[in-house]
Amino acid sequence: MRIVVAVAVLSAVLGTLPARAAAPVEAGKVFVGPQGEQVALVPLLPREQKKFLVRIQGTGSVLDGLVLPYTVKDWSSLSISRLNYTTQWHGRNYSPLILVGPRVELHFPGGPGNGIAVQYDEARSQKLKPEEVYAQHQQQTQSGQLAKLMAFDRKAEEAVHDTAYAEALQAMNATCGASVAGSIDWATVTEAWLKDVNITRYCAFPLTALKTMCGTSEEARRTVKARLQHIDCRFGAALEPSLQGDRFVWTTSPEASSQEKAATRYFKKHL
Repeated sequence: MRIVVAVAVLSAVLGTLPARAAAPVEAGKVFVGPQGEQVALVPLLPREQKKFLVRIQGTGSVLDGLVLPYTVKDWSSLSISRLNYTTQWHGRNYSPLILVGPRVELHFPGGPGNGIAVQYDEARSQKLKPEEVYAQHQQQTQSGQLAKLMAFDRKAEEAVHDTAYAEALQAMNATCGASVAGSIDWATVTEAWLKDVNITRYCAFPLTALKTMCGTSEEARRTVKARLQHIDCRFGAALEPSLQGDRFVWTTSPEASSQEKAATRYFKKHL
């Protein structure tokens, strides 16, 4: 009698607990590449929001094993369909999976510039368990792993460009036989520019101009070695190069065109 009562009480208690919600996912698809790369594409509900989870494996890149949230962006034209599966990567839009017409392309850090072709795999798609992909995404979200990778890290971005700028400066010094120092004035670089503009490219225009000049002229090499000690890069509303004693200040702007030619003309006139 006691056992019957206990079972009845337990059943009543369990009946009052909320049922575990099903994962808000539908059946997904798996695409495979020529070297064993795999992409699992899992739609999230409701489908009209066009949100997906994508898990990439087998690329040997930092994306392997991550289950990031994606939205699909339709960039189709009248002549061809194009769908970009886009997530946030260090604060920027990033689209590793792209459908162009019948071609499915996988892009990843360290991979070919035009991506690799991946093919739909029916057998793997049937075996894919979207609930497990969703659970993996939840675990990575709760641990903070995804937030760290998706967030914009300004200091890390600056460090990458500082290193690249130093390398460009070293190459110029080697050609010119000089020992010019240089730096990027980060106070003049907005977050929007840092996200969307190749900072090193714009800062390196005068360095490339000097390297070219030194490579063809002994006079240029002597002049650079004698006249320049420091090159600063700043960002502003317009292109404004300025020679201040032995310091050259390169104020650049993403809106300006033909910047290397402009730097060459300035050096020939003022240096």
